[in-house]
Amino acid sequence: MDSAPIKVMSRKEKLGLLIKEMQSGLLEREQQTKLILLAALSGEHVLLLGPPGTAKSELAKRLKNAFFEAGYFERLLTRFTVPEELFGPLSIKALEEDRYHRLTSGYLPEASVAFIDEIFKANSAILNSLLTLLNERQFDNGNTRKQVPLISVIAASNELPEGEELNALYDRFMLRSFVEPVSDNAFQQLLTMGEAVCDPELNVRLRIEDLDEVLAQAEKVAISKGVLELCQKFREYLVEQGIYVSDRRWRKVMKLIKVSALTNNQAEANIYDAWILPHCLWEKPEQLEGLVDLYKKNIAIDADFSPARLLTSVSAFETKLQSDIGKKTPVYDESGKPLYVNERGQTTTSSLSGKMRQKVNEQGEPLFKDNRGIETTEERNRYNEKNKPSEECIPNTQLMRTVVYSDAHIEGRIKPALEIKSEIETVLINLQNQRQSAQQVLVEHLWFDESILPELDNSLRSAISKTEELLGRMEKVIKGFEDLPRESDTDALEVPEAGEVKEGELCD
Repeated sequence: MDSAPIKVMSRKEKLGLLIKEMQSGLLEREQQTKLILLAALSGEHVLLLGPPGTAKSELAKRLKNAFFEAGYFERLLTRFTVPEELFGPLSIKALEEDRYHRLTSGYLPEASVAFIDEIFKANSAILNSLLTLLNERQFDNGNTRKQVPLISVIAASNELPEGEELNALYDRFMLRSFVEPVSDNAFQQLLTMGEAVCDPELNVRLRIEDLDEVLAQAEKVAISKGVLELCQKFREYLVEQGIYVSDRRWRKVMKLIKVSALTNNQAEANIYDAWILPHCLWEKPEQLEGLVDLYKKNIAIDADFSPARLLTSVSAFETKLQSDIGKKTPVYDESGKPLYVNERGQTTTSSLSGKMRQKVNEQGEPLFKDNRGIETTEERNRYNEKNKPSEECIPNTQLMRTVVYSDAHIEGRIKPALEIKSEIETVLINLQNQRQSAQQVLVEHLWFDESILPELDNSLRSAISKTEELLGRMEKVIKGFEDLPRESDTDALEVPEAGEVKEGELCD
């Protein structure tokens, strides 16, 4: 009887099984598992910061088991560690022949996966060789430089590096993660769980040639506009926070994003593949939270549309509408003189009118009353002879006409406004579709952290609400343009409020 055919698994299926296998029996280490596997696929190294006893070395061993026939090396460094402990002892036979040669079998130069504990205890005697091995995958053995089969180094430390000589070593670790003890919620499970062994099936494990293929194909993955905009926001934030990130690190970040997309069967990297950004850009653990928050706040950015640009467009059209609505022009007579309206409602070409002003005494009484307060003809005549009333100047109100617009002008306003409205509607539809599909898409995503889903949903709901508000404003703008007075309508005359009389102003 023929045996059942062996199922040929896709790369994504293999990686999904490997991730589950590597996470099996570990509590709250899902993020670290994905980080070290993605780093290995990208040819990068990972730094795990945290106290002893938090499964850091176990994670490294599980990475080794993810590969077919991968050599493994593990060492705890101290201030007194000598090069022989990492790179192998000197060959006595070679020394007898006046040659400097190390026996590297079983040591770091022969390893595919390595775990180096207390990495920042490395002294100057081993630092240069370690840097060359990490960055260039090369090792100087005597007068010969040879390539090493190193896939990835998982380093661990209880503390950050101190001293400039260690900065270059620290920079070699593209992905960084702080490993904490299990939370209170998982403590009882920690006490009762049994031993778990990570031993993937051989047909699931990765081969060295798989890594070469991944890196070659990842070069062809496109980067979406959304990822570029997100990186720009991160860079601006890093400058504000005083966090330096070199151009070389940014280039390697993009490689990690591309590998994330490729292994998830995508031809283009999207903002979900940029989940690794916070884990690549912090220098101190306390900076990670701010970077993660920045990612959560910006994850709803659409790849093809800029909400800030749409807001600017809507505001510009609102300003145009207010300018059109409030625009008025003076009314002129047949000779071209501006027309005014005086306080009696009469139309005139004079900008000022005179008003008789009667003088009063210190008590505010008319001066044509006698000292007994009795008005007499004699006193009035005497007053009129000696105190002729004077004129007080007051401004007339200029006669204004509301501007009326041609159909062409109004259509010229409405057409581009409708285009912006259509663009906003497209953004709204995309955001609504993104929210509906996000959960399913991200659950199927190999690398994305599912714990971010609630924040993502909140961010998308907020973006939808703001976009709906923009759409409503744009609809009001279009209605306002449609209601502008047209040349075919009856011209309207409007009288503005009179201005204030200037002190001491006289009439002609």
